[in-house]
Amino acid sequence: MRPPRRLKTLCRNLLARWGATLAARNAYERDALLLAQYIDCSTEALRQAQQHPERVNPDIRKRVCHWYLPPFENAFYGGIMTVLRLAAHLRERHGVRQRFLICGSCDPVSLSEKIGSAFGALREAEVIALNSPEKIDSIPPADYSVATLWTTAYTLLQIRNTGYKFYMIQDYEPLFYPAGSTYAQAELTYRFGFYGITNTHSLYDIYTTEYGGTAVALTPAVDTTLFNPSGRTAGTTRKRVFYYARPGTPRNGFELAVAALRRLKDRYGDGVDIVAAGADWKPEEYGLQNVIRVLGTLPYEDTPSLYRSCHVGFVMMMTKHPSYLPFELMACGCLVVSNFNPANTWFLKNGKNCLLAPPTTTALYETLARALDRYEELTAVRRAGTDEVLTRYGDWEASLMRVARFMHAPHLARPSSHEAHQHEPVQQIR
Repeated sequence: MRPPRRLKTLCRNLLARWGATLAARNAYERDALLLAQYIDCSTEALRQAQQHPERVNPDIRKRVCHWYLPPFENAFYGGIMTVLRLAAHLRERHGVRQRFLICGSCDPVSLSEKIGSAFGALREAEVIALNSPEKIDSIPPADYSVATLWTTAYTLLQIRNTGYKFYMIQDYEPLFYPAGSTYAQAELTYRFGFYGITNTHSLYDIYTTEYGGTAVALTPAVDTTLFNPSGRTAGTTRKRVFYYARPGTPRNGFELAVAALRRLKDRYGDGVDIVAAGADWKPEEYGLQNVIRVLGTLPYEDTPSLYRSCHVGFVMMMTKHPSYLPFELMACGCLVVSNFNPANTWFLKNGKNCLLAPPTTTALYETLARALDRYEELTAVRRAGTDEVLTRYGDWEASLMRVARFMHAPHLARPSSHEAHQHEPVQQIR
């Protein structure tokens, strides 16, 4: 007797997912072994003083800022774009010369063109590939040096010919990994003694309270000339759901999200169009053919029109930063649905500017269904989100200016209320 076709399909899908899980685990082990070998520092390096204001040029317009970045392809991508936006502000508004040090292999000429195409003020900025010990040893002096990812913080820890060392923290990066070797390596960087530039107050509180750091909070914003509700094209019959999908990024909760979306498609059929962007992947590899249309990684300038064509924007985030997607989706008039995450409720307010669900398949499905069924009734929630972003999070200039003032004189910043929390980096490591 042959098993029912549905059972065979279920078994095939389960085997495919088990294989994907095993491959992901093996990939983690492989990467963790390499990171343990090559991302390293000594106890002596941890004891060294990291801040040297005496090396900083008194004239701000003669200062040089070094940005330590991982290799990247897209200058318009989330965290990279925020780094470049701040660098452009320092150059354009304060005269600080910028240099980008890529911690790995890259084509400096090609990368320089990408950076300049994103921000014209950075067209003349030098790009250097730190792809050998000799390149690291020959790094020119700088007044400011900024780590932008936990791996780059290890490189900056070794640098001696700089004045102020900063750490641009755009998420709680230890949570990018299981609790283990790589988690520990990432978490240690918050004890290096760098001045923090934290993307949101949640990360500011973590860095100052838990790690005793001195920091400034960068308030996220969106470019409202691009992201706005003007000319929305969302239809009146068939509902469209945008889903920010990145299967290889655990913090975006892909597994829970697609389980909920599969049930949503089963219920509404052709009455709902589910489109995904954010990464290139094939729906059939996850049993999601005829469920989700994958648009891949879109050009930055194409995303606002996509958002304006959608009724609901679905974004999952399990770490300490809400990502820029909810801001952009709200600005374009979408009703945002996300998972409840206490670290992000300073912005995402359930029933006020979005809908939040507990992180279970059924709860997420029910919340998405509510967003579709009661879309018109929830107009006030949707408009509140749009109004909040356009009025409170549409001014990059004010946020960048506050960060720039901190960078010019971080040693004058007021200590946190915990009096450095008795968490001096060296004392905790010894």
